[in-house]
Amino acid sequence: MASAATVDLDGNPIKPMTICMIGAGGFIGSHLCEKLMAETPHKVLAVDVYNDKIKQRVDYAEISRKFWLCC
Repeated sequence: MASAATVDLDGNPIKPMTICMIGAGGFIGSHLCEKLMAETPHKVLAVDVYNDKIKQRVDYAEISRKFWLCC
């Protein structure tokens, strides 16, 4: 049986996708970005009007393959 982290509710495998995180510079958005990148195979496109907040909150240098910053 496949692990719960790699299948959806119907038991189908989850393919890696790009997730657009709007408001990624805030407290909740930045933590969600880090969690998604650390625990899933998905890539994150972070969008916020405050790009300096995102740069401070998310250490994207080590995870640049999975993270894009749009301001």
